[in-house]
Amino acid sequence: MNVSYSESAMINQPYEGATPEQLRNPFVRELLGVHNMFRNQLAAILAYVEELIAGDQQLTAPATTAQIQALIRSGAQYTQILHTHHHLETSYLFPPLQEEGLESEVVDRLNAEHDEIGVLVDKFNDAIHQLATIEPGVLDNDLRRLADALHAHLAYEETHVCPFMARWRHLPPMH
Repeated sequence: MNVSYSESAMINQPYEGATPEQLRNPFVRELLGVHNMFRNQLAAILAYVEELIAGDQQLTAPATTAQIQALIRSGAQYTQILHTHHHLETSYLFPPLQEEGLESEVVDRLNAEHDEIGVLVDKFNDAIHQLATIEPGVLDNDLRRLADALHAHLAYEETHVCPFMARWRHLPPMH
């Protein structure tokens, strides 16, 4: 299925199996809000890159310089926040969820995906900083690979993590 991220990512549907009760939980709502922010920001970056490439195939026009600088700033901020988010999940969210019964296999997969997405995020961050010297189509393809991996990861994480988080009435103590 070849869906435009700029269109599809704006649809913030609940995760598979979500119940109204789970979706009312403030911790679930917070996680979904953060994940939707990542989806929407990535969709905006993808749309921006598509527009940039459509306007100047070689990214050499003088008017393109300001657009490239804006992409570098927003892309660098996005990658930093995503890395931090994944670190916080791995360090502070997953351990108490495992104590409540979240399967180790799920956590292992999520942590492995964090590592894989981290590589793609770093590749994207490096690419935007070298934007003037790389092939625009390569940047677009790498960004789409990141989007595919992140969308799949977020959907899996929400489906497996949110039902456990929905049980919380208070944040568990940090270890």
